[in-house]
Amino acid sequence: LIINTMVKNVKNGLEGIDKVRFLITGGSGSLGKGIIKNLLKLGAKNIVSISRDENLIVQAMNEIRSPHVKFKFGDITNKESVREALNRIDVVFHTAAIKHVYLTEKDPRETYRVNILGLLNMIESEQTIKRFVNISSDKALSPSNCYGSTKLLGEYLVNEKNETESDESKYINIRCPNFIGSRGSVLDVWKLQLINEGKIIVTNPEMTRYFITIEDASKFVVKTGLSNSIDAKKIHYPLEIKKFRLKDLALAFLEMNHLSNQNMKIVGAWPGEKIHENYIKDVPFMSVQNLKSLLKKERII
Repeated sequence: LIINTMVKNVKNGLEGIDKVRFLITGGSGSLGKGIIKNLLKLGAKNIVSISRDENLIVQAMNEIRSPHVKFKFGDITNKESVREALNRIDVVFHTAAIKHVYLTEKDPRETYRVNILGLLNMIESEQTIKRFVNISSDKALSPSNCYGSTKLLGEYLVNEKNETESDESKYINIRCPNFIGSRGSVLDVWKLQLINEGKIIVTNPEMTRYFITIEDASKFVVKTGLSNSIDAKKIHYPLEIKKFRLKDLALAFLEMNHLSNQNMKIVGAWPGEKIHENYIKDVPFMSVQNLKSLLKKERII
């Protein structure tokens, strides 16, 4: 795996990974926590997480509870904060971003500040890093909204940075689909709506989405991010994905809560939302029953 002289593959983990210093931006988010957990399983002992939300930081600390992880306040839009966070770091997993399509459509200036200027701060302030892993989105593929556009531009910036480096595999892009059951996902929103209103709001029931579990996504990100045999000119996609129709996910959610489609309110797509998203690989739609089984297995509901 990465850094030939530092880490090598062994049967039960990565020999030398305990000496590698990791930084995860947005480490208190769903994917960030998944990455941290995977690194700990592999034997990492020097992990720093930076994020802005103190409540999420406390939740992540209580969930992970490891002496090998330091959770810190950090703002990627602040150059001094970034410079301090990157001190003596070997590998960066950059997950921090504004991600909600509806919010980014309403506030493009802040989206640009975080998703673009924050990324530039990271790649221009790096000091000792040997690998920078930029987490992008499938919404960067033929983008129709502000969020997807910033992610696509971010990929270009990462590729441009790679062209100036002697090590052409230093900076890599990974595009992930939606994360099922992540904090702030549609299932999270529906749970609150059910409590507060007794109904869930569905935009367009025919909308289709690709998704991946947090566990599968974080495993892929870590494995790809630590690989020596990597083509940095390519966009890397996790392939352990699934696909659903929004109406089927809504029915699965309602049935698991002993309700029916009478508890569903259809309002139409939000500005910037695609009806059908694209991905590098196509898969069959999951049935309502299969979605229920998955939600149960993942303990999402």
